[in-house]
Amino acid sequence: MSEQIETKRPKAKGSKHRYFWRGCRYLWPYRAKVAISIAAAFFVGLALTGGLTTMLPIMQVLINGDTMPEWMYRQTAQARLKVKLVGDPGIVQVSQVSDGPGKRAGLHVGDEIIDAPTPAGAPPSPFPVESIDTSRLEVNAASYRAGEVMRRIAWAGSVVQLNIRGHGSVGVTMEPLKWYYAIGLRVIQHIPLRPVTAVAVIFAMLACLTLVGSVMRFFQEHLSDKAAILAANDIRRRVYDRVLRIPLSSLSQQGASDATSRLITDVDILQDGFKTVLGQSIQEPIKATMMFGLALYLSWELTLLIVLLIPLMAIMMRKFGKKMRRASRAALRSSSSLLGQIDGTLVGIRVVKGYNAEKFERRRYTKILDKLVDELLRMSRVDAISSPVMESIIMLIAGLVVLVAAYMVTEKQTLTQPDFFTVMFALAVIADSLRKASKVNNALQKANAAGARIFETLDMKPEREIGSLVGTMNDGAIAPRKLPPLRSRIEFQDIFFTYPNATSPALCGVSLSVPKGQSVAIVGRNGSGKTTLLALLERFFDPDSGRILIDGIDIRTASRTSLREQISLVTQDSHIFPGTIAENIAYGESLTSPDEPDSPERRALFERIEQAARQAFAHDFIMEKPGGYNMQLGGLGSQVSGGQKQRLCIARAIFHQSPILILDEATSQVDAESEHLIHQAIEQLMHERTTFVIAHRFSTILSADTIVVMERGKIVAQGKHEELLNSSEVYQQLYERQLIGAKWE
Repeated sequence: MSEQIETKRPKAKGSKHRYFWRGCRYLWPYRAKVAISIAAAFFVGLALTGGLTTMLPIMQVLINGDTMPEWMYRQTAQARLKVKLVGDPGIVQVSQVSDGPGKRAGLHVGDEIIDAPTPAGAPPSPFPVESIDTSRLEVNAASYRAGEVMRRIAWAGSVVQLNIRGHGSVGVTMEPLKWYYAIGLRVIQHIPLRPVTAVAVIFAMLACLTLVGSVMRFFQEHLSDKAAILAANDIRRRVYDRVLRIPLSSLSQQGASDATSRLITDVDILQDGFKTVLGQSIQEPIKATMMFGLALYLSWELTLLIVLLIPLMAIMMRKFGKKMRRASRAALRSSSSLLGQIDGTLVGIRVVKGYNAEKFERRRYTKILDKLVDELLRMSRVDAISSPVMESIIMLIAGLVVLVAAYMVTEKQTLTQPDFFTVMFALAVIADSLRKASKVNNALQKANAAGARIFETLDMKPEREIGSLVGTMNDGAIAPRKLPPLRSRIEFQDIFFTYPNATSPALCGVSLSVPKGQSVAIVGRNGSGKTTLLALLERFFDPDSGRILIDGIDIRTASRTSLREQISLVTQDSHIFPGTIAENIAYGESLTSPDEPDSPERRALFERIEQAARQAFAHDFIMEKPGGYNMQLGGLGSQVSGGQKQRLCIARAIFHQSPILILDEATSQVDAESEHLIHQAIEQLMHERTTFVIAHRFSTILSADTIVVMERGKIVAQGKHEELLNSSEVYQQLYERQLIGAKWE
């Protein structure tokens, strides 16, 4: 069967980001970096939350005139009594009673606690209750008395006797002292009573938290980016490897520019998605979660109001995400077409200039570019409109929250001013995280579209898995055999082949037997099937029916590697790879040996390179080049002429010393003198190699042992030159046209 492959993208099932999450598997080898990055993001959120929490006592001092210790004692006393105490300094009065110890003991709103016993085992009081030097401390004595009362309640044991003004002593069974309150009480012992000094100490703690948060943020961003870059590099390596191993039929349908686009543009977009998911999509939710916890602690009513309004944002994010995904897919297709246009124009720039087609190519380029711009602008519109819409929704939600919060502060008095400002700041951080989340969703949609194209390539079956008899025998567990070197003959038996999507066959019942060491010239009009027949020999394609045998072995049962090791190929389009002249001749061999740069093996390798160049009559012009064999050539080989490139390719085929040599129009770009010399070299090789020659010049094929004439995918004649001139009308026509062309030359 011929090598055909289904290239339709499967419909995504399950997650809307299916291909992106599939790509995230490549992050697994770098899980340690990802784990450290996540831990660092957690510490960044912790530092932010801790920094905001340290602002509470500062605001309490600046707004209500409290001292730092008094604020801490009030918070602890409220938590243990389950009541709210008036925030004014100098008074310990109940303003709200919740279900808990205070309510069970009979405390009511308006009760004023004037005293409590000194708790056993508590640290010394920071307040000079018996002796107050107001001139030195600049704080009134009443404030210290209220602070001392709350300190005693905070440090009280399981039961405490509270002295209530007008009601006498009331026994209260207290809530246990939580560990975090205990830590806070210990820390507050070291905070100065003087407000300015206390604020300075708190700001010093805030600066330390900020420094820790900045260091953690560096590690979070650096390690997440590093993991994303390395994972994208692994994907790019896998895609490149798969492109090298997919069948020619699939690659020709996909196009070189499309494969290039997937290797570069699509992987870059997927890499940006990795950076996003390891960066903002981890850091922002952690920050939002911690801020949400703080806001929930300070005012659960306001926080739950926000939770009820979040689904509206989720609906809008999903809608914008769908639009972004569709626009991104279209833009990637247009980008691929643009690369194809650029590549085709630059490779054929001489033809473009020769036909004065600059304006034509410019119009064609502009048309593709305009389509790409339309798709990019469509993406930009979706991206641009998503932010203001989301921000407008956030603003409406924030306005509603502020309105409810103002009611709680001024009317209900269930929320203090410092708590209100802290909750508002926490909600602002949450809103900012949600705003960034909308950008994250857009980035993931782009990455998912790119991932779909990448995995479409990775899911293509490589050559070794398709079009082979191996795997269809018995239970499919037979491994392909290693093909031994050619000993006897090559046979084509009743070969039929049709290119994918073609309407007519390229080969129809071709049979040919070539003994080892013989040279066979294949001639025919363009499209007669000459190149296709030899492409089947190298298994660039497999025949629809019929067999190709080497020494009686069906080549479909042999590994492609062992088959192609026996064949050297020179094509009509001479290709030069980036590297030195020596590296191009010894293509596939490593010439770099840093440990032993002048080893005997390396010297022997360079001797083979020079010998091959001499046989291809390339040595003289190579030595004229700056650097000789070490001259660097670009990917298109612009530093050498067309004939010189062809001779380098012939030298490459000679160097590899394969028993089978295929010359497909190998002398088409060589001048007459070089062609004559190359023919002499080829004739010397014919005794050692089995040679197939495809040529339009009859001077190239006259020395062949057998000439095969092809017409419309069939062999219509074969024999020697003189025989065919008498017996084959097609050969006669080809020869006469060659003679007429030679006269006109």
